[in-house]
Amino acid sequence: MLNRVGQTANQWDRVALRILYIGPAENGSCRARREALEQLGYRIRVINPYHYVNRIPLLSNIEMKTQFGPGVLTLNRKILRVAEQESFDWVWVDKGTFVFPGTIKTLCNRNVFTIHHLTDDFLNPDSGLRHYLKAIPDYHVHLTSNIYNVDELKEFGASAPILTHLGFDPNICCPGARPPEPSEKYKSDVVFIGHWRKHLNEFLMPLIEENIDIKLWGVDWGRSPNRKRLRGHAMFRIASEEEYPIILASAKVALCFLSHDNRNTSTQRSFEIPAIGTFMLGERTEEHLSFFEEGKEVEFFDSPGELLEKIRYYLHNDQARNRVSRAGHYRAMNSKYSYFDRIVMDLNNIMPIYQGFLAGLTK
Repeated sequence: MLNRVGQTANQWDRVALRILYIGPAENGSCRARREALEQLGYRIRVINPYHYVNRIPLLSNIEMKTQFGPGVLTLNRKILRVAEQESFDWVWVDKGTFVFPGTIKTLCNRNVFTIHHLTDDFLNPDSGLRHYLKAIPDYHVHLTSNIYNVDELKEFGASAPILTHLGFDPNICCPGARPPEPSEKYKSDVVFIGHWRKHLNEFLMPLIEENIDIKLWGVDWGRSPNRKRLRGHAMFRIASEEEYPIILASAKVALCFLSHDNRNTSTQRSFEIPAIGTFMLGERTEEHLSFFEEGKEVEFFDSPGELLEKIRYYLHNDQARNRVSRAGHYRAMNSKYSYFDRIVMDLNNIMPIYQGFLAGLTK
């Protein structure tokens, strides 16, 4: 139920809006966005979909795959019941995998302002967003970090698609304004933290063949056709949240590969690696080039040959590598790349739309 009917459009900045936040807001980038909203004075009530979908072990995999089942039904009933019993200005959905189109339509009919935030490509067939695809016309705002999705969302009936960006969580990457200390336990010359993807083989195998000290963290590395040759390099497990910044800080060079399936042109690592103060070597894209100056603040590559050449150079030139990593850290910390800054930017884009929404209710 909306509790701002009757207010004038310029009153929003003097009132702490109440938000029903649908997402796994206890961890990851979702937590960073929720914390940013709280720091700005917004009152947040969280409903984590995975507390419902994963509560019955035998059904968990089925519900995750089909986006349907008793847990999903319970989740949607919970959203509507809480929204009915309590007074919310906004419902913010972080990747609405399990939120039914009918749930969003009901909320809109109750005059609740709805926002959807997505960091994946909604047209990726593996994204599992069949419910979201049907609900696109009903959301008032769509925040997407995929530059291609902005225009594509309009084709699906979105009235207000807005480009947002990924960022870094200062509580993880630079707690107390100090980067994490390197650790001998996680020391490496080159590191990549992320899932195995098919296109990585052509980039990584030349490094392994040259006996470069490279460590690979994340899931699905066992699916690589070169998995036997990855032994000694791939950890075959996810880095914990506590390990993650220390692993990056303990490497001389951190690689930043992108998900081609998601048509990513930047990723969260694009900002986390420089924020931690590690030298970043990433895939060259126009978006990456808009955030960092190549050769001065970070380095980029297009081909396996260019990647290998730059790794050779910077592993043997400590002074040049340290100069670039220091400049990249300064850029990340001073160019509003944190999730707090991203949320401020998002709110500046959302508020005019919300003001128009309120004006329509008061006519």
